[in-house]
Amino acid sequence: MEVERMSLEEFCGKVAEKTPTPGGGAVGAVVGAMACALAEMVANFTRKKRGYEDVEAEMERIVEDMEELRERLFILAGRDMKAFEELMNARRLPEDSEEERMLKRKKVEEAILEAASVPLDVIRAMNQLARELEILAEFGNRNLFSDTLNAVDLCEAVYRVAKVNVLINVKEMENEKTRKEFLEELEELGSQIEGSCRRIREMLEVRLWNSK
Repeated sequence: MEVERMSLEEFCGKVAEKTPTPGGGAVGAVVGAMACALAEMVANFTRKKRGYEDVEAEMERIVEDMEELRERLFILAGRDMKAFEELMNARRLPEDSEEERMLKRKKVEEAILEAASVPLDVIRAMNQLARELEILAEFGNRNLFSDTLNAVDLCEAVYRVAKVNVLINVKEMENEKTRKEFLEELEELGSQIEGSCRRIREMLEVRLWNSK
């Protein structure tokens, strides 16, 4: 299913159906793409605007990066659906013999790895977005501070959605080393995202509420 080719109405209808996919992981990735679109909009309203000449090149870069990140998140939405389906298929494999049991165990472990990797990739994307939003909060068009804050809220929400999906799958991993690596990166990325979001809110909320 190519999420980027679906209308919003069609995608929401698919989510609402009594089917396992698309579920929370795909929804999170799509919302992440929307957050990137908001950041891209702020950068577009900043570039080529009088008074912001000094950040023209930076805004151009953010526009390009956010467009690329949106596309990546749509791909991740599709990967999330496929990963869940492959995990379900792996769990349905027969295990009547030792050979079948070993094959099933291998397939399930591979599917779990992918099912955990996709939301972690979404979190990596949100970390990139959060860093760009810090730049926009400081140097972006002042008339779009509220849109920057909206993107921050979405970014943090998507991080929390993806975090749940990482943890759900990581707990089923048999490889202790892999599990530890996932959890360590998850903690590090979470700290970075939350730090960026906190700093942005500290910058923008005062400016918004005190503006005349």
